[in-house]
Amino acid sequence: MVKHKSTAKLVKNLRSVVDNSRTHTVICDVPTSKGGDNTGPTALELAIMSLSDCVVTIFALVAKQSNIEVEKIEVITETEKIAGDPIIKGVKMKVTIVAKARKQLIDAIWRRTEASCPVVKIFTEKIPIEIEVATETLE
Repeated sequence: MVKHKSTAKLVKNLRSVVDNSRTHTVICDVPTSKGGDNTGPTALELAIMSLSDCVVTIFALVAKQSNIEVEKIEVITETEKIAGDPIIKGVKMKVTIVAKARKQLIDAIWRRTEASCPVVKIFTEKIPIEIEVATETLE
C-alpha cells in the first residue's frame, strides 16, 4: 500500500504552509476580506485546483500509455457553495481535449481518466477520515 503524507502548519495570521513530505510546499491563505493576507489559495481553492490538475495529469498519462499525442487538454472547474456553509453544493467541469486520435478513442481515454483519477474519487466517494486531536494549554 502506498502512503501519502501531508503536514500543514500555521505560519502567520491565517497563512499556513502545507507540504507533501517530499520537497514541495504550498502556501495557503484566505482573502483579506476574510481576515487573511491573500498570499495563496485557500484550502478549498487548492482542493478544486487539485481536481482540475488530476484530470489533466491522468488523461495525459493514459493518452501517453495509449500512444496518443495530446495537443491540448484544459480543465475549467467551478464549484458552488453558499456563503458560511462548508459544503460544496456542486462541481462543474468543462474539459477541452485536442488530440491526434479518433473521437471514440479519446472518449475511451476520458472514461479511463474518470475511473482512475484519485482526486475525482475524493470528490465522488465517501472516504472515511480518522481524526485524532491532541491539545496543550498555555496558561
